[in-house]
Amino acid sequence: MLLAVLVASLASATPAPVASAAPGLEPLRRAYGAAVGRVALWRRAREREDAPPFGHLATSQVGYAPRMQKRFTSPRPFTSFEVVRESDGAVAFRGGPPVRAVGTDLLGATRTVWIGDFSPLAEPGRYRVVLDGGLASHPFGVGREVFDPAVRAVQRWFYYQRAFTAVEAPWAEGPWTHPSDAAKAPPGVRKGWHDAGDFSIYNAPLATALFWMLAAYDDFAPSDDATHVPESGNGAPDLLDEARWGLEWLVSVQDAATGGFASTTCQDRYARYGENTHASVPPYRAGEVGTLATARAVGTLAFAAAVFDRRDPGFAARCLAAARRGYAYLEARPGEASDGPSCPAYRRDGDAEVGRHVRMYAAAGMLRATGERRFAADFERASIASWADPDYHHVAAFAARLYLRAPAGDPARKQALRERFRALAQEVRVAADAHPFELAARYQWGSISAALHRAGASSAWACVDAGGRGEDCDRALAPIHYALGRNYLQLCYVTGLPGVTRGVRRVFHHWLATLRAEPPVFPGALAGGPNPRPDPRDVSYPQARPRPIWGYFGDPAFPRDDATPIEGRYTENDSWSTNETAADWQGAALYGLHLAQWLARRADAP
Repeated sequence: MLLAVLVASLASATPAPVASAAPGLEPLRRAYGAAVGRVALWRRAREREDAPPFGHLATSQVGYAPRMQKRFTSPRPFTSFEVVRESDGAVAFRGGPPVRAVGTDLLGATRTVWIGDFSPLAEPGRYRVVLDGGLASHPFGVGREVFDPAVRAVQRWFYYQRAFTAVEAPWAEGPWTHPSDAAKAPPGVRKGWHDAGDFSIYNAPLATALFWMLAAYDDFAPSDDATHVPESGNGAPDLLDEARWGLEWLVSVQDAATGGFASTTCQDRYARYGENTHASVPPYRAGEVGTLATARAVGTLAFAAAVFDRRDPGFAARCLAAARRGYAYLEARPGEASDGPSCPAYRRDGDAEVGRHVRMYAAAGMLRATGERRFAADFERASIASWADPDYHHVAAFAARLYLRAPAGDPARKQALRERFRALAQEVRVAADAHPFELAARYQWGSISAALHRAGASSAWACVDAGGRGEDCDRALAPIHYALGRNYLQLCYVTGLPGVTRGVRRVFHHWLATLRAEPPVFPGALAGGPNPRPDPRDVSYPQARPRPIWGYFGDPAFPRDDATPIEGRYTENDSWSTNETAADWQGAALYGLHLAQWLARRADAP
């Protein structure tokens, strides 16, 4: 991630018809490169893929459970609408005027939108919404199993991102394969996931993804052992098998001498974009040990020990032993917030606030796993007075959730934490009511993930703790519906889902760009989403070889400028600032989809 400088430096090369060592021919080389670029721009403009925004009613393109709230957003007012069955054109539901109108400055010239509700429709089937004026939605499904393919695909993303192993048939289920790069790992390092479109493995996003995966099992206990990964059929849920792949990397990067954990397994030397494979990259470098990475690893491994204890006591004991050694490393370095310089995309060396967040998380995890009261005292010493949305640095919300699930936690402290979560859930309700797609949004790099984290760490937990009932469940599902199509561009931001009319087909991704497969991306990848401030370096290089690079700026297939509405600041190309994919984003999406699946399968689900 954050590969702006890398992309800019590697994309600038142009093809040369003569040896570049001949300085007198340099003008010819440059002229040739410019001509190649002009041809690429002309061809790209003829292939324009950017559909008019808000050309349909905005609904999820995947669909809804029978008893789930079902809403759409319209760019124009209406007096009535119909929900029409796709198979025979029959009207399955008739609705009246909007339930409300929402003013907005996110959609350019569209300053007001209108919200329709068709929640009473419960008959399983495939439908579309049609207004009295003729404007219609893309088709979507209604059924108890409607989220199953999305859960499977988003979870299998982690298989495709596995490090230090081959991704191969039959489990790849398509052309997205590569040989093992295990021989390039530092001594003793194994498994883990390539973080994003690059090859490095980072402690911060990997630990965040693992938190969401472990929380999904903790809250919903999914049992699917047939998602077609190599471990399928072994009697353990595939979700836990995949989580174990990430946990094994954490254990493998623990320093034998000190008990601390490394921040990364680093790959920072790349060829041009479109020329990098697992076979071609140089050996990886081991990252440095520090307290920030160690505290994240301790909290995650302790959480894993609690989750795995009932299914695999031996692995749980191994996780807890590693966590205890890591905790001793932290205790020997009170107040330190160290983070090494290798592959520094996530580095926060010296950041005392992040240091408190992660120590709070480590203490909560150990309290959950062991029941030892000393960890409750450490939780209080590290505690952040006021915290909000979690991310890969700010994990106090994760810590609070673990504390609430720890039997040895102080009842009064638990009550205060519950009140904080209730306040955050109320903030989500207020923000969602003011948004055109009823989303509690955070517009930034990775905006869809930010919304998933915000609702996931407030509304979703309120929904779960209430037994799957209440308004918080609707708010928790809003970012899922948004990611699956209820948005300004009418895009499903997850690749390769069945039944989707208009979905993302490309993401920024080094080895997929080199593979040139069709489809270009494996199923289940969540794109970053609209970014109000795309990086100015995220530009197009039409003259680049072996293939043109189409960034956020300068792509004639997706023209964008300062006048583009915030909700439209996304391009489905090689844009790393709007269209990369990342482990922590996938983790939050996977938790949200498991919540949706859990609600859909409940007989009394809202």
